[in-house]
Order: sequence, then C-alpha cells, then structure tokens
Amino acid sequence: MIKNKNKISIKSFEVQHGQITSSAYIFDKIAYISDCNMIADKNFSKLKNLNYLIIDCLKINKHPSHFNLDESLKISKFLKPKKTILTNLHTDLDYDFLKKNLPKNILPAYDKMVIKF
Repeated sequence: MIKNKNKISIKSFEVQHGQITSSAYIFDKIAYISDCNMIADKNFSKLKNLNYLIIDCLKINKHPSHFNLDESLKISKFLKPKKTILTNLHTDLDYDFLKKNLPKNILPAYDKMVIKF
C-alpha cells in the first residue's frame, strides 16, 4: 500500500455544546475540540496518544456550553497528550498569566498560532 503524504484522514465525533451538539475532529494525532462542555465517556478512547489536544477553554468560571479552565486542565491531565492548546479564550483568561502559570506542555492559543507536526 502506498501512502499519499498529501492526504489527511479526518475523523469526527459529536460532543455536547450546552443543549446542542457540535463536532470534534481528530487528524494526525491532533484532536480539535471547540464549542464543548462535555465529551461522552465512549469517545475518550479515541483521544489516546495525542501529540496535540486543542480544547475549548472559554472562561475561568463554569459556563453552560463551554469548558472552563479547570475542566480543560482536568481533561488534559487525564488524556496526557504531548501538548495541550487552550482555545476559545475569553477576556477573563489573560494570555500572559496563563503562559506563566500553566504547566510547560499546556499553552494558551493566540491568533495566527502555528503548530508543527
């Protein structure tokens, strides 16, 4: 079988976003989970051995349709990806504060951020 390096396999699954669902994506050991406040237990097995976990982290306080900082950090700790990138950050999550106080493998996202894989 010849692998075409120009093709990427993208898998998706549904996650809870308040009272509706949204889609999470996995490709090349990268998971992108935005607009989410709950991941069904059955889907955690799909999120093992990730190089990057890009996950919703809207606010410090609990929110009805998004993960907050504590929830995102708990999921990262459970899944143990090589790197976690917190995305969808609201103004109460200061980039400089997060950068200084998060573990080295957890980064706050920023506009035009590039990851290499």
